[in-house]
Amino acid sequence: MRWIFAIIFVWLSFVMSLAGWWLYFGITTLSKAASLGMPSQLAKHQKMLFTEGTVLLFCLLSGGLALFYLAYRMYKEKSAKEMFFASFAHDMKTNLFRLQLQVEKAAGENEDESWDKILGHTRKMQIDFENGLDSTIGQRKSTFIENINLKNLLMDLHIQWPEITIQFSGEEEIRSDRKALHSIFKNLFHNSFFHGEADQVKVTLRNENKNSQIIYEDNGKSFKGNLESLGYPQQETSQGNSGFGLIIVRQWVSKLGGKLNFSQSPSGSLKVHIQLPGGF
Repeated sequence: MRWIFAIIFVWLSFVMSLAGWWLYFGITTLSKAASLGMPSQLAKHQKMLFTEGTVLLFCLLSGGLALFYLAYRMYKEKSAKEMFFASFAHDMKTNLFRLQLQVEKAAGENEDESWDKILGHTRKMQIDFENGLDSTIGQRKSTFIENINLKNLLMDLHIQWPEITIQFSGEEEIRSDRKALHSIFKNLFHNSFFHGEADQVKVTLRNENKNSQIIYEDNGKSFKGNLESLGYPQQETSQGNSGFGLIIVRQWVSKLGGKLNFSQSPSGSLKVHIQLPGGF
């Protein structure tokens, strides 16, 4: 937002300097002409030029100050909305997490399968909410690149997905953004479990040529859709799947400056290849 104030200041300084120079040049030229014995009519032109130039400078200054004021109003409103949005998002995420814990506790104390369905719905609701936040932020996502132990990050996510067995191979360290990787694999697990009905996931990490290669593969059911359309907005299917989670995955990979490709494993399940810059 500060760049708007800088642009207004530069523009106002330029037009004020240009108008001031034009006024000074016009008055001094007419004064010299009058001193050389030119007609007295030039005095009237000099007065008119001074008046019009002064009005022009006043209008330019008033317009510039008005732009500064409007930009400041926009800045204050934007700050207030961001504060409300951050507070609302924090409270919602906290309440959803507490709800999920209560449902998990109730599901563990009861053998009724309906509790497992409720747990699945609460988990999906939490993921959809976080994806909505990511989508709202869009390309304004901020990233912090650091050394991350990918294996440990996946094990932390495994707590939220105890139904999925995670097999990890290759190198463990990767240079990337923790929040981005968390969102990427969270949505991939969600896609594998809910849409692919998978119970096993294999993740391979290789660091080569200053790039990190991540291969993600599950044992889910055969994928029969269009691979080229995955990760892009599409119409919702009859099963209620719009592929929104994979859209968030593509957004994060793009933000990190990487590449994302979808293919099929020999068994027909979905296979994801992610290439990220910054490998060791």
